[in-house]
This record gives sequence, structure tokens and C-alpha cells, in this order.
Amino acid sequence: MEVIWGNLKKLEGKEFNYSFSVNDESFLWSEKEEFKDFHLLATTALLEEIFRASTELLDPLIPEHVSVVSSARIKHISPTPMGFKVYIKLKIVYVKDNKIKFFAEVFDEVEKVAEAEFKKIIVSKNVLKRRTNEKSTKII
Repeated sequence: MEVIWGNLKKLEGKEFNYSFSVNDESFLWSEKEEFKDFHLLATTALLEEIFRASTELLDPLIPEHVSVVSSARIKHISPTPMGFKVYIKLKIVYVKDNKIKFFAEVFDEVEKVAEAEFKKIIVSKNVLKRRTNEKSTKII
């Protein structure tokens, strides 16, 4: 366990880059049917890609664990049309025990489109499964 925390602590202050393309309808703003006609990147899809980037970064370092989002805040500044490429600059602000704070800046091919700040907690996969199973049995 100490090895895991030491490896995570080494990431503190470092930046990582990720990218994706808004290339199918699963990325599009669709809270109302008429919004789909705008063909714009949804804030929820953007957050999911930011979280996915953090997961890809952490997963190799925590084989018996999983990182779960405990809080998140996003400032979506500008729309991104379908077909655009999106770039995420992800920085690890701090690692404290099993808590990690991230800051992300997001750009499309033209301008900055968002900033996000979020925290993740590292938990044991076995503990998460056990707690989920225990909770599930309470409503059956």
C-alpha cells in the first residue's frame, strides 16, 4: 500500500495532456430534443472525458484500487461544435493520503472552452464491491 501512495505522490504538480474528437452523437448536448440540432459538445460529455483522462492516468498505478470522483466543478466557457478536436491539460494539484485533487484546462482547435476542478478518492476494489453488495441487499 505504501508503494501506491509513494507513486501517486510523485505525480503531484505534474501536467498530462489528452485529446479526443467530438465525432459522434454521444458527445452532443441533448437535454432537450431541440438542443441536438446545435451539434455542440455537452458539458456532461466533456466532464466524462476529463474524468476518463484522470482514470487512464491513475489506473496503472493502482491495480487493486479504483479512483472515484468525490466532487467536481466545471466552468464551461465556450461551445465546441461537432467535428472539432478537444485538448485537455490535466494537472495534479495535490495528493494527500488517498485523496487527489485535479485541475483541467480544456481547449478546442480555436480557443479555451472550459476549466474543471475535481477530487478523486482511491479505494480498494474489493471494499467497493463489498459495500455495494451490502447496500444492494438492503432494498431486496
